[in-house]
Amino acid sequence: MDNKSVKIVIVEDDSTLGSALVQSFEREGLTARLYNRPEEALNALKTDKPEYIVTDCLLPQMTGIDFIMKTKQLHPDIRVKVILVSGIYTDKIFIQESIKKTQAIAFMKKPFDVEKLIEIIKKENVREVAPARKVLYQMFSKEKVTNREKRKLLESIEEVSGFDLPFIYSLLSETKSSGYLNIYAQNGVVSGVAFANGSIVSVDVEDKQTYLGELLIQSGYVTPEEVQKALLDKTNKRLGQRLIQNSIMSPHALDLMMTEQMNIRLSKTIVDSQVKLTFASSEVEETHPTIDSDLLLNYMHDWVASKIPVSWLKTLYTMWLGHTISATPSFSADHPILQTSIIKSLDGLYEKIISAKSLNQLLTMNEMNPTALYKALHLLLTKGLIIFSSKAHFASEAEHVSYLKKVSNDIKGKNPFEIMDYIGVGSMGSLTSAEILKEFLLLLGDKPSAGTEAFKIWNDLMKVFEDAVVKTSDGKNRKEYKIESEKSDAESKLKANQLFEEAKKDLQLNQYQKASEKMETAAKLTNQLFQLNIYMAWAKLGLAESRKDFKNLKDIELELMQVPPDERYDVLYPFVMGLYLKAKGDLIGAKKSFDKAIAIDPNFIVVRREIGLLDAQIRSSKKDIFNMDLKDVVSGFFKKK
Repeated sequence: MDNKSVKIVIVEDDSTLGSALVQSFEREGLTARLYNRPEEALNALKTDKPEYIVTDCLLPQMTGIDFIMKTKQLHPDIRVKVILVSGIYTDKIFIQESIKKTQAIAFMKKPFDVEKLIEIIKKENVREVAPARKVLYQMFSKEKVTNREKRKLLESIEEVSGFDLPFIYSLLSETKSSGYLNIYAQNGVVSGVAFANGSIVSVDVEDKQTYLGELLIQSGYVTPEEVQKALLDKTNKRLGQRLIQNSIMSPHALDLMMTEQMNIRLSKTIVDSQVKLTFASSEVEETHPTIDSDLLLNYMHDWVASKIPVSWLKTLYTMWLGHTISATPSFSADHPILQTSIIKSLDGLYEKIISAKSLNQLLTMNEMNPTALYKALHLLLTKGLIIFSSKAHFASEAEHVSYLKKVSNDIKGKNPFEIMDYIGVGSMGSLTSAEILKEFLLLLGDKPSAGTEAFKIWNDLMKVFEDAVVKTSDGKNRKEYKIESEKSDAESKLKANQLFEEAKKDLQLNQYQKASEKMETAAKLTNQLFQLNIYMAWAKLGLAESRKDFKNLKDIELELMQVPPDERYDVLYPFVMGLYLKAKGDLIGAKKSFDKAIAIDPNFIVVRREIGLLDAQIRSSKKDIFNMDLKDVVSGFFKKK
């Protein structure tokens, strides 16, 4: 868009500043009008339809915030971008709340650099509106993406899946951004994340549960009795400050727990629905504790491992199944990301990436757990350490045939809408039919030579895809499918919850096989079952115990990796961790974990039973040194640790 067509309404009672802003904008070819009073501006908006409103927060007659809200109420047809300025209201809480309420794109503290304001408007003015998935994940085929490109990409995104948020947080950190990210969920809930020079300094979510007491107890910093005593202390201070004041805990320990609290709150924003985003650039004070880039990498691992379902990742990466994966110059054998649990669980992943394998080839390897593989690759891709080739590549016609048969089998029995969802274009309504077909070509690879087996399968698949595009473009069909799909989802969730509750009862009766089977069925019906992975780990550990087979604990380790941060702070998680450590032979570690569980809930009978069994096992495992053979005693001193 040409800058000259941009209309800016300035609402500022300081005439000198207002006139200076008008002159600065006009020098840049931007048209601007100044109003000293909000009522004048509201009246002018009946005929004037600006693209931007720059308003002071302190105005005569009403505040700048109230002016914006009244503008939206009286003129809902105006799609205007808001920039707030203030020299008085500059505290963090006010800035966050005003941005959240007005959905402003920036908040400027007076005195501010006019050039920076102009830069914000120019960037916004050239935004390309494109499907978020298309824009965001085009990075996965670029070997090097500059910070400038990342910032431009962030500026172009208005709506994403909640599962995209870890990627968004990472990009804001990498670009050293400062400002407030507001996340608007479909149910009306608004969350806010504050960034100061790339570090996350505060997280505001609707769920005000602090988790601080549970965090402190599980981390071993305090006892339940000490927490209860501090809570009874009649002061206005928060729990952490009370514990520090009473010399029960150090300030450093509180910082660690407050950081973990931010992690839990961030994880709650990662949801299975579309969310709208606004990022308002602003000066933000770098307070402590913070989540810096190093800590964010660890939390990214946790979010990808625990919050993003593998079914969503499979859909996301379908189009790249046949594309070669290669390492970028940023990737090295000593990169800290290779020490994260999900990647360490895949033996030889680094070497396989270096040898340039496609995702489809990696999935055919028996030693590669598909769930762990998808999550590991997503983590590596979002951090820019690996990329996909621009085109699907096949070493031979036979490999291409095998691949096309797999795609054909994947879409067999699917209706046109399910076929669109299969490649992840179901929600990309702004794409033309030709653009959607390009997405299918990315999946299938180049057209094979005429007369070959690959050519026939390729052509048949393209006919299916073309038919799907035509049928899904009909608005009536789409509406009917949406209604039917929502009904089916509701029925699936109901059935899944019934099975899950039955499985929990089976666990209490030590019927681990039945419980495991029911939970696996429930997991296929929905990915929205609270604490599913913890219960699955419990069932698998029970089966291992009953069979006295603890050789392969990898499946159980993967279940525990997939437990979200907000599901780790009640009695169940330390109890199951105790079972896991016991299965590994770490009896002392298991005892500590069971003790944490009892500290959280003294009435959890299953834990008490396990503690009794474990105490007996520990006693029986202790050999009386005076009854041992002298040779065993001496050799014991020289065993390698």
